[in-house]
Amino acid sequence: MRFFKRPIFIVAISILAIVLGGYFYFFSGKKTDPEFIVVKKGNIVQEVSVTGRVKPSKSTDLAFEKSGRIVSIFAKVGNFVYVGDVLARQDSSELLAQLSKAQADLAAKKADLDKSRIVLANYYSSIINILNDAHIKADDAVKKQAGSMFTDAESDTPKLNFSSTNSQAVTDSQNGRLASKTELNAWRQELSALSAAFSDDDLFLALIKSKAHLSIVSAFLISVTDALEKATGLTQSTLDSYKAGITTGRTNVNTALTNIADQNQSINSQKATIVSEEAAIRSYEASVQNIEAQIAKMILQSPIVGVVTKQDAKVGEIAAANTILISIISTQYEIEANVPEADIAGVKIGDPAKVTLDAYGSDIIFNAKVSMVDPAEKIIEGVATYKTTLQFVEKDDRIKSGMTANVDILKSKKSDVLIIPQRLISSRNGEKFVKVVENGGTKEVKIIMGLRGSDGNAEIIEGLKEGDHVSY
Repeated sequence: MRFFKRPIFIVAISILAIVLGGYFYFFSGKKTDPEFIVVKKGNIVQEVSVTGRVKPSKSTDLAFEKSGRIVSIFAKVGNFVYVGDVLARQDSSELLAQLSKAQADLAAKKADLDKSRIVLANYYSSIINILNDAHIKADDAVKKQAGSMFTDAESDTPKLNFSSTNSQAVTDSQNGRLASKTELNAWRQELSALSAAFSDDDLFLALIKSKAHLSIVSAFLISVTDALEKATGLTQSTLDSYKAGITTGRTNVNTALTNIADQNQSINSQKATIVSEEAAIRSYEASVQNIEAQIAKMILQSPIVGVVTKQDAKVGEIAAANTILISIISTQYEIEANVPEADIAGVKIGDPAKVTLDAYGSDIIFNAKVSMVDPAEKIIEGVATYKTTLQFVEKDDRIKSGMTANVDILKSKKSDVLIIPQRLISSRNGEKFVKVVENGGTKEVKIIMGLRGSDGNAEIIEGLKEGDHVSY
């Protein structure tokens, strides 16, 4: 018994127990790996797994452009606001008074413009009466005042009924009588076609053309006057009568020309007045808009739909210019993640993704999709990465800004394709090979590999068929 209690015996027994335990642990319970796997069809998925941070898709910080006293506050932290909602106001009473005066001045200028346009319209509407009067005066001068001096006056060969030593004046008078008749007839047709329904431009054109009609009549009367100055064979009383008639005719024609010229000048002058008043109105409108813009800058409005996260404004205090008083974030959230260079290939806008948030564990999955991939790289710890933005597909109140998100982006997916574990594939000189079991041995077969799955499998495009045995 004392032998079994000796130290050497105890050490020997301990060593034997360790050896036997190691044997049973490493050898007796170990299962041998299979020598091959069978090529089969299945689904293969290629994903990129990254970690990102939840952030609002939109956010804004609001401040007044100029310093001023705050008179109203309409927002509190946590309030939901819409685009255009007024959040705070500065005192704008002085600007409102200026705006009221500017608007009154603008209204007065517009009233002046309306009056000027009425005056111009009246000028245009008077053209028909002026032209009719001018035609009457010209017709009277030709047919009545000078009519008794001609024989066959309305024929194509009118003749002066007196002689004159100024033979050129006689010829011009006779030709002028025929030309005047033709001109007056054409002018009458134009006036008959003209009505108030014509445009202002048509009326003004008729006014301008009337000068040409009157000039022909005026030239005729001058020729007759020249002929009378050298007339022969007329009694003094007849000569005086003829000269008085021609003088009356010329006076009436000149009056008509003056009336037309005055109307022309009045229209052009009134047009210039209207142009000036329109320019003045634009200036007044600019003043009103400028004041309105200044007032608008004294109002903080929400540019987005979202929730107020900061509100530091206080009624009565003087807000300093460009000091942020109110902050808003949208309730639509997105994820920003940096995808390494090795994984970015194939990631594109619209790719679906599964997201878990650390706050809720891996059992709760949120759906998202890629909305943007930055084209420029960002170096993180010496590795080129690309900022990738994902948007949640559905709104969920559980999502909060700042949460850590674990993202699996689905790059590619194929169904019913040949798959084998990637570890069975070897590479050499840029080509891929596997060992296929055949006739109790193995042979090396070249393959073409397709998609690499995130689960360790690989798609085989060529080189293998379903049911082949690939050796480890």
